[in-house]
Amino acid sequence: MTSDELGAFDEAVVESVAADRDVSVERLTDILRTHQANVRELPGVEDIVYEWRNYFHLDPLVGRTEGAYYLALPDHVWTEFTDDLALDDAEAAALLAVHDAQARAAPPEAGVDEARLDGDAALVLTRP
Repeated sequence: MTSDELGAFDEAVVESVAADRDVSVERLTDILRTHQANVRELPGVEDIVYEWRNYFHLDPLVGRTEGAYYLALPDHVWTEFTDDLALDDAEAAALLAVHDAQARAAPPEAGVDEARLDGDAALVLTRP
């Protein structure tokens, strides 16, 4: 059974970021869902996390639960995603902000090293 694409995201976090970034909750939710679905389709959540863990000098995996991966990646990784989604600057900033906020709000069992999020861009992926 495949979990909901937004299973790793707290509604309150999405609502808070949407309000702060002047993007509607509905639009931000749609962007999040599309981004998560795109990662699932190509190359796949498990595969992309594996790739990044082997590609980057510093392991980008900063935490995980049964339902999510929490990563800290160089900012340039986000460019491909935001370009693919055809986001304007405000939408792209909101997407990155919600990932950052959600990574920082991860449950304690995720073991997220928040200090790693200070220098890199957070990316949260719901595990299928």
